[in-house]
Amino acid sequence: MGALAVGGELQALSRGDVPAVVASLPVSLRLAEPSDLVALEGGPGWPERVAAATARGVMVVHPTPAAPEAVPAHPGAPVVLNYRFADNPVMPTAARLFTDWPADAMIEAAAVVAQPAELDGVLLDQLATLRRLGSPAVELTRLTWSSAGYYLSAVTRTGVRLLLSAHVTTATSPQLRIRGLAPSVALELTLPDPGTAQPAVLVRTTDAGATKFPTLWESSHRAGWRRLVAAVDGTTPADDLTGLRTDLGLLAPLLPAS
Repeated sequence: MGALAVGGELQALSRGDVPAVVASLPVSLRLAEPSDLVALEGGPGWPERVAAATARGVMVVHPTPAAPEAVPAHPGAPVVLNYRFADNPVMPTAARLFTDWPADAMIEAAAVVAQPAELDGVLLDQLATLRRLGSPAVELTRLTWSSAGYYLSAVTRTGVRLLLSAHVTTATSPQLRIRGLAPSVALELTLPDPGTAQPAVLVRTTDAGATKFPTLWESSHRAGWRRLVAAVDGTTPADDLTGLRTDLGLLAPLLPAS
């Protein structure tokens, strides 16, 4: 298969840093019309635009909450949801470390965002990140929510306690930090905003000391496009929408009224 033509909505191309990503993957991708792959902005109405897309593959850049019933159950082409944090290439390694996380332990997901308008989207991103770590939430309880951020408690199907939070500030770059705390081991995963060009940091600490895992110099945007190419050529299926519908069902009663 030759390089796939990429196009899409201007805002999605900008927010997803698509021209730079395509330039860095010249064997797989090229900017051209008509497009094999389309990038859609993940703001209001994105599920309807996914359902109407006629491309061979669809990328939704920074998806935000939508009604679960609006999300296509059987889209006409592979769909990848390109989250700011959950698509970081370190996630498969981190997921192996979180395998069989003990039920008497906990996981904390703490995000930093720049604007209150980003809170809904980062919460969806946190849930996607936990799902890709093998620790999806099955319950959510809203503790506090304001323009300054939120705190929510949750639990996984195996009983692991979760604490999800977000803080609105411009004093530091956006990021998501995941901390797993168990009796004999601690894991800390720091996921940077893809716009910073910083790598993720993954550290495992036990009684024997701390182990820092190898650095992967790739943004979540680039990793997301590689996933879409793999889905289109049949190498790896994309099932992002399946977990999303479950997460959206958890969110619906918790989000502030618009």
